[in-house]
Amino acid sequence: MMTERNDKISELESETKEAVNRLAATFAEPTICYPLLLADEEITAGTVDRVFDDLQGLSEIDAPESSLAVIVDSMGGNIDAAYNLACLFRRYGNGRLTYIVPRWAKSAATLLVCGGDSIMMAPVAELGPLDPQITEWNLVERRIESFSPLHIESTLALIRNEFAEGNAELAQGLLQRLQFPITLGGFTKSLELGKQYAEKLLSSRMLKDNPQAAAEISRRLVEDYSAHSFCINIDEVRELGLTVEDMSPDQLEIVWEIHRMERRRLASEEQRADTEERLDEPEPPRDAELEEANCRPTTSRIERESDD
Repeated sequence: MMTERNDKISELESETKEAVNRLAATFAEPTICYPLLLADEEITAGTVDRVFDDLQGLSEIDAPESSLAVIVDSMGGNIDAAYNLACLFRRYGNGRLTYIVPRWAKSAATLLVCGGDSIMMAPVAELGPLDPQITEWNLVERRIESFSPLHIESTLALIRNEFAEGNAELAQGLLQRLQFPITLGGFTKSLELGKQYAEKLLSSRMLKDNPQAAAEISRRLVEDYSAHSFCINIDEVRELGLTVEDMSPDQLEIVWEIHRMERRRLASEEQRADTEERLDEPEPPRDAELEEANCRPTTSRIERESDD
């Protein structure tokens, strides 16, 4: 069973590599396709290291006319690592740098795809807002909580409103449950990081001739969406003002094939992990062993028989 599952994973990886090569051949100019298929894995400093190692090993990427197309499947991660990764791809994308999104490039991955010349999106592909997600230990309630710094201002507005309407006791109770003011100020300041990174990327490549648009789009990606999970689809991306290219029918077919194969590979790996976990568990005693144990006299029984 394990051998069959390992063979299936290897087969899917081989088929995905072949599909990536077929996708590269669909571009008019010489293009290298790089699959950044992270699925549920977060973008971290380790991701940057692995990608750097991969790109170092591609001799053809040194050609001055070579373009780079990065296939992105990611739910996000560390925004500093995503910015570093965007800068890394720029160094190796000597010609045109295109990001291809089959399904998800959310959160920090949205920042990543803002670093290219254009974005290609499947009809069901999603980007996401850039407001940072804070995970902290709540000292007052003694629990871990996650929230966006955008929620801080709405909470303060609620408290001010309760004071204004004469509900001082309720407002005071809400105020006492807040974190320390300096901590809150630091969280609010973190909103500027996403805007600064996005503006630097957009104004230096995709929107290099329109710095005002780069600043406004960066602000909107951080501030304008009511939830971090908001689905920014291809129509919304165009409305924002980002450069979006249409895929040809052949490109869309291959891109979606890559996405489906990656999902099957992940499912196979999860099944393999479950199987390995079960194999590591100690086997329960067999029926014959249980019967023998029940029939075996205990020490106290042996002592009683000796006394008799």
